[in-house]
Amino acid sequence: MQPRPAHPHLPPPRDERAATPTLDAAMPASRIFPPGACTVHRIDPTLLRTLALAMEAVQRISARRAWAGALAALGDIDLPDTAPTHEDAQHLEVIAPLYLASELEQAGLLRTAELIAGLFASGAITQPLGPTAQLINDFWRARRERLSEAERQQLFAQVFEPQGFYPLMHALCVALSDLLDSPPRAGDIHAQVVLHEAADALGGWLAPRAVGMAAFAAQDIVQALSQATHFLRDRLLLTAFGAQDLWGLLGTVGNTQGLGAGVIRQRVDLGRQGSTVLAWLAGAVPTGYAFDPASPQGQQLMAAAYAWRTGWERIGGTPPAGTGSPQAIADVGLPAAA
Repeated sequence: MQPRPAHPHLPPPRDERAATPTLDAAMPASRIFPPGACTVHRIDPTLLRTLALAMEAVQRISARRAWAGALAALGDIDLPDTAPTHEDAQHLEVIAPLYLASELEQAGLLRTAELIAGLFASGAITQPLGPTAQLINDFWRARRERLSEAERQQLFAQVFEPQGFYPLMHALCVALSDLLDSPPRAGDIHAQVVLHEAADALGGWLAPRAVGMAAFAAQDIVQALSQATHFLRDRLLLTAFGAQDLWGLLGTVGNTQGLGAGVIRQRVDLGRQGSTVLAWLAGAVPTGYAFDPASPQGQQLMAAAYAWRTGWERIGGTPPAGTGSPQAIADVGLPAAA
């Protein structure tokens, strides 16, 4: 049969096959997940803000490392030597986000995220999760590119060797928090000396541990934490596991290792408050640890130091315990169907 000729005053017939998008055709994300399709449930916005600051810190360190590499590629150029205190301060910048990550590791955040991603990949999670399913899938597919749990624990043990770090951190937080009750006057040399010695001791102990792999691993770990918190706080996922909030979800996994929800919250609080103190330490090295206790920033710093000090003493003043066995983690699953 001959095709019917096109009418001279009508547009040519549309090729339906060409108009139909194929699987290979690029499709905007807004058409797949239109705005408003996924309701974000904010859980612990303070923790999310701390993670965002940690991400900014590691990105800033990465950019500076790239600049240093570009200078090195230029060859031998006479540049003024960097003062040791400034060099230490640059090394110490990575410590605050790494410490936050180390305490979140003790709280089991990444362990829980990896477990849930594994259950999702195996088909054990059958409840519809909406756009969160894509986040979990992306997290699972990138698992080979992240540090493993054993590698993370080894790194944290090297940087924050418990017998050395925690007593020094406690001494600094005591020196800072004591200023809450008696802000030093201009002539109060004793308080300034105590603070200076405590900060020098911790900064000097941490600086050589903040180089090498620690600087490279910080961005990897903080980025993984950011991805994990995005899907772990989703309401559909929490409902699938019978949890009321993020802490209940972490507690489900933590119970297999003797970590209740209370201990998990304490670890998260230690990480959040401690990272505030350590970020100040890195920035205060060039200024001799000077700060104004009466300023809002000074009040926030002293409050964070007091919260870390009391939190660490509340859990017995002991270094974090080791994590549980992989088999214990694997025993956690979805709640039984009614």
